Amino acid sequence: MRFEQPYYVSTHAVQRFKKRVANLPTRVIRVIIQIALQHSGKQLVGYQVYNRRKCPVYKAQYRDKEYLIPVIAERKKANAWPVVPTILKPDMRIYTERVRKCKSRQQQV
Repeated sequence: MRFEQPYYVSTHAVQRFKKRVANLPTRVIRVIIQIALQHSGKQLVGYQVYNRRKCPVYKAQYRDKEYLIPVIAERKKANAWPVVPTILKPDMRIYTERVRKCKSRQQQV
């Protein structure tokens, strides 16, 4: 399957998808994540910090389970695919641009 904008889905992201969303074959998980990121209406819900860089986090859904996909743009390589380092659950800590606070901490207050 070819995608207009391919992403590198890490082994860690596949393992987290299996644990947090659905236990499916690796190839299927990578296709599900790729499709979720191809959608032009993908929903940016916040940011995560990786290696001191702000990375966008997108909301996705597989069947009845919502999950979050952080994406890291590779700076060192010119034509490198953006990387999906992990899969997050919706209640995990992410930062929103507007309030500059953690979503999970806001919910605890």
